[in-house]
Amino acid sequence: MQLKKYMWPFLLLFGWTAESVFAQQMPHFSMSPVNKFQYNPAISAFENRLVLNGVHRDQWKAFPGAPSTQLINGYMPLDFGVSAVGFNFMNDRIGLEKTMAFSLSYAHRIETAYGPIALALQLGGEQKSIDQSRLRTPGGTYDEEVPDHNDPLLGNDQISSWAPVLGLSAWYAMGNMEFGLSVRQLSPTGHFSDDPLGYSIQPEVSLYGDYYYPLDGDWYVIPSLHIYTDFKQLQSLLHGKIGFQNQYFGGLGFRGLGSRNADAIVLMAGFRINENFTVYYNYDIGLSDIYRPSAQSHEFTITYRSAEWSSRRERPPVIYNPRFLE
Repeated sequence: MQLKKYMWPFLLLFGWTAESVFAQQMPHFSMSPVNKFQYNPAISAFENRLVLNGVHRDQWKAFPGAPSTQLINGYMPLDFGVSAVGFNFMNDRIGLEKTMAFSLSYAHRIETAYGPIALALQLGGEQKSIDQSRLRTPGGTYDEEVPDHNDPLLGNDQISSWAPVLGLSAWYAMGNMEFGLSVRQLSPTGHFSDDPLGYSIQPEVSLYGDYYYPLDGDWYVIPSLHIYTDFKQLQSLLHGKIGFQNQYFGGLGFRGLGSRNADAIVLMAGFRINENFTVYYNYDIGLSDIYRPSAQSHEFTITYRSAEWSSRRERPPVIYNPRFLE
């Protein structure tokens, strides 16, 4: 069967990932339902248009060194219903660590008796840097121009490291339901391997599903569930998006798995400016013990969607010529 031919290498790598039980967390976003490509490139094979997304997220702004992330991604079909290509560029800062990552993706779609499924490969690289001069140790001296950590393993230079990016993903559609499974950070290497600050890159598995439910008139609702895990810890985002006339949007979500690890309530609003551009804003209301009203989390997304492209697989129109009529 054609599906088995394409699936076995993905299943093999998904199975290998299940035995890795460590994680270096990647940035997570509260508006994953409006930018699914950022964590699952396989969805690009289901679009017959050019799509571009720009995202800016500031989290816990009142805390020094709070996370700040910028993301630009996009994709387009090579042959609609068959294949697509895309890219992801991310700039992330948290504490003293900065990360820049870029990757390209290729997605291939397969038609099966149970509905279409797409598989995608993502390749690229990421660079991390740490400014050691901003580190602080209990025995250090920091009232002089040159910091002294009083630790022979730490210096005052900015160290950097590069590592490859490898990811696999699958996307399945059946009627009004969609499901996605992806594994990111499959690279077997790490960062700062020759430094005391070194660590290995460990995989993260993401599972997403949603359902499009039309209401009376111009309204619709899309409930969704996004789960990601490193097989030691698990986090989830339960979200509901509502749309009116495909121009006005709202959303309400809960990130966490109950009262013990509840993280935030997420509030989203969006507006379609014209046929091509849509803007979204998200605000997180923290629920953890460290939350402060001044430590606000904001997320902005702007999406560009071109008009549908004509498929290269469509048959050309017939032009009748009287010279050849029979």
